[in-house]
Amino acid sequence: MHKEVANQFYKILLVPVATIGCGKTTLSLALANLFSFGHIQNDDIVGKTKRSRFHRSIKREFKDRNVVIADRNNHTVELRKSLIESVKKTFLNVRVVAIYWNHESRTSDEIIKITSERIIARGENHQNLTIENKRQMWKFLKDFERLDSNNNVDNQFDHIINLDIANDINTNLNIAINSLKPIIGIENPSKEAIRKIFEKIELYKPIIKTSFIESDIKKLKKRNAQYYGIALNYNFQKFLLNYYKEHPSEDSSIFNILVQNERISSSHHITLIHSRDMRKKESLWKKYENLCEGPTLQVKVFIDKIVFNSQIMALVVNKIDPPTIYSANKVAHVTIGTIHKSIKPAQSNKICESALYGTHEKEPDVQVINLEKELIVKGIVKAF
Repeated sequence: MHKEVANQFYKILLVPVATIGCGKTTLSLALANLFSFGHIQNDDIVGKTKRSRFHRSIKREFKDRNVVIADRNNHTVELRKSLIESVKKTFLNVRVVAIYWNHESRTSDEIIKITSERIIARGENHQNLTIENKRQMWKFLKDFERLDSNNNVDNQFDHIINLDIANDINTNLNIAINSLKPIIGIENPSKEAIRKIFEKIELYKPIIKTSFIESDIKKLKKRNAQYYGIALNYNFQKFLLNYYKEHPSEDSSIFNILVQNERISSSHHITLIHSRDMRKKESLWKKYENLCEGPTLQVKVFIDKIVFNSQIMALVVNKIDPPTIYSANKVAHVTIGTIHKSIKPAQSNKICESALYGTHEKEPDVQVINLEKELIVKGIVKAF
């Protein structure tokens, strides 16, 4: 027996398997704070022999904790192999659980779009890859090796928790907690406890931060814009699915058609001003152009209505915080989807205006659902 092996109760190693921008550190911090799990973050370790020191830190953490999160992408078989072997040399009875952001269900372009917007929204709270450029993101994605239980490394995972890259953090956290309950014996925390943890995580500042050259940041932000808008990091399809489950009397027929025909995008936005309106509203265009040259601006969006007709579905935005950010459209809104590609998303302007100004009653095809509680979603102002 190896001299380091200790006679321990079961230890559980949680191993994220992800690429940049999936949300692994946010999820890891949430689990660690909610359940007092150990949390070793690879980006806190700098210098030579980084991998071996990461492994040693995890084993030290196990001396005081029964559950430890190995917060690193672990996106290659070799990284997973060396981690599992190192920990099992010391703790023979460790149970290894993969938290797997599934990459097979989406194209590489979709993954890059979702994760790059998430990284920019996260800004300075992301270590080493403060605002990651797309070349590095593509490299991680190219190197990614999916979990494969047929190889002699990934078959050592006792459990695999599958997550969707496009899910918001609340959804993935709930999936992770519910999956861990029978494994670890944890209980569901209250909504208030989760809310407080996310508030705490928002204030989280990394121990180490490597800034990118300013010109690299600007390359991400500056482009020939077709429009300026608010990119929203939120799974609206999941929200609507849950809403209709909780409100079975509401008409979900159009939503169901959109889902069945895959007419709901994985990413959404609010248009602030389109290039076709540039001449009429030159000062507003210039305002957002200048704003997007500077530091990324994060905003909160308050949604209070679901609006749809037989062809299109949208959400009405009640207000934006800060109020200095506003749309050139009469009604700020999020287009959820159209039943066919021949229908232009811009048509949602009309039904949202009729919902806000009460004229929908004269248009029997337009239906409005007033949300009992406003949906609050975070986003960033950017050029599209």
